Amino acid sequence: MFIKGEQNMKIFKGFIATVMLCCMAFIMVGCGGVSVNIALGTYDVEAETFTANTSTAGYTLERNGYSLVLKGTIPYVESTLGVNAGNIVVVRFDPIATITADTETAISTTNRQDPEADGWNTYGQEALETDGSLVWITGVSKENNVQIKIKWNADYAEEIYTLTVDSTATLATAP
Repeated sequence: MFIKGEQNMKIFKGFIATVMLCCMAFIMVGCGGVSVNIALGTYDVEAETFTANTSTAGYTLERNGYSLVLKGTIPYVESTLGVNAGNIVVVRFDPIATITADTETAISTTNRQDPEADGWNTYGQEALETDGSLVWITGVSKENNVQIKIKWNADYAEEIYTLTVDSTATLATAP
């Protein structure tokens, strides 16, 4: 009887360990990894500052793993920092405290303002803000998704985020 109890305890401990590993994997996949916090906002070019949107912004960003979806009314913005006038959004990626950029930092973005354009625009550590965050300013449309690849340093794998505009979203037009 004693041996059977030990075997049951080993089976029980194995089951608990498996459940915990599955939960941890689910949390990491469900949260899209743990390396960044993501916020939608505005960017003051002159002051070089990001301001997170408030609930009155009229549009939101929903995150599902590495998929980012814009909802609401996406504003029309005049040309800024090399992005053609149109529906422009600003997304800030803040790495968790244990991640610091190094010479291996690589950021690439797709160029989808022109549907005929292909390829990636590539940047290094110089694209990061002084606090180590990354502010991505990009034009969006319902027809073309845009993507960003981020490799914070040699210790972290490259992450690829896809930004789409929800089919129910409205794209504001020029005033």
